[in-house]
Amino acid sequence: MKKFLSVIFTALSILVVLTNTSFAAKWGKGELKLAPWAVDYFIKYLRGKHSEAPELFIISKDSSWATYYYCPDGAGNCSGSDMEGIKICERKTDTECGLFARGRSIRWKNGINPGKGKASRINSKWSDSEIKAKLTELGFLGGETKKIEKKETKKTEKKETKK
Repeated sequence: MKKFLSVIFTALSILVVLTNTSFAAKWGKGELKLAPWAVDYFIKYLRGKHSEAPELFIISKDSSWATYYYCPDGAGNCSGSDMEGIKICERKTDTECGLFARGRSIRWKNGINPGKGKASRINSKWSDSEIKAKLTELGFLGGETKKIEKKETKKTEKKETKK
């Protein structure tokens, strides 16, 4: 009976490890400032070639290393794990790496970028300067990244009455 329970426990442990690591995406999060070479590399990824659609863009947290993958069959027809690319990145840089973009949507969460939806999407027809402007707007280029908070100011009017 003890042997049977240990076999079941081992099998369940292996199943949990495989499920958590092979299918889970490791979205990038935290402060990330793209180096000039990384911006150019990201633009190259977005452009693609002929029928190749951008699939994954992986980058190190210090912006010293990056890689990308295309889907040769067109957008939405590829399936694969991004964990292998992240592991390679972490091995080569000895720093944390994460998924920066899937397709043309920037997924890295830095406090400004929501990581999904229209606000994080890059149009494939944009020029280089429009892409750089979007990266600046999302906090990946320029100064320090801080969440933008809207402050409401109320205008108060003083009414003077004459006697």
